[in-house]
Amino acid sequence: MDYGNCATLSTNKIVTAEENGRKLTLNNPTQRSITKVQVDGCLPIPVGKRCDYLFEIGEPATLVIYLELKGCDIPKAYEQLTATIDLFRSKHDGCKKICHIVASRVPKAGPETQQLKIKLLKTKQAELIVNTNQAFVNV
Repeated sequence: MDYGNCATLSTNKIVTAEENGRKLTLNNPTQRSITKVQVDGCLPIPVGKRCDYLFEIGEPATLVIYLELKGCDIPKAYEQLTATIDLFRSKHDGCKKICHIVASRVPKAGPETQQLKIKLLKTKQAELIVNTNQAFVNV
């Protein structure tokens, strides 16, 4: 899939995505190639759920980070992440997948969130990480 104007390629030591006071910061000390793709509101994808951003780490990509910046509706964020994983299934086959939800407030250790983490790992072979307001990832 050609990302066109929806993607930026960077080897900066810090790459961020931010929306409505919620933020993900990628720390990239070895300056690996990172393609940041704005999925929601930019990519010409058929109507449906999708997450806000994805990051392809490495050239070719060996790690993909899917990101949803959300208010407090964790189940809806989960649906958006899984729908995006399905959309990019063939492109990201063989890549390690990590999904991040950065929400305004989160019942972090609540049973619902734990069940979603287990479900995502079983069904999509992807790790789910949920943070409040800000998240940091080392790549």
